[in-house]
Amino acid sequence: MTQRTMKKNLDEYAELARQIAELEARKQAVAERIKAGMEGAEEIECGGYIARNKTVTSSRFDSKAFKAAHETLYSAFCKPQTSQRFTVATA
Repeated sequence: MTQRTMKKNLDEYAELARQIAELEARKQAVAERIKAGMEGAEEIECGGYIARNKTVTSSRFDSKAFKAAHETLYSAFCKPQTSQRFTVATA
């Protein structure tokens, strides 16, 4: 791939990332307006949509606390995981 083509692709990627961030911020603002309009209700139906704002409780394993209390056992069950991370940043 030529430098010119690579630069064009990187410019497009950066612009799309900017647009996505802007749209996510707008989406969050609209979600906050909807929640405010629900006035504490957990669910509303309006114009073919159902909006829900429910509290969800889940249990998660606290690996940091477990490691602090049982470091040897923690190490015995850890396994390395390899992945690739793609990032684009401005120079």
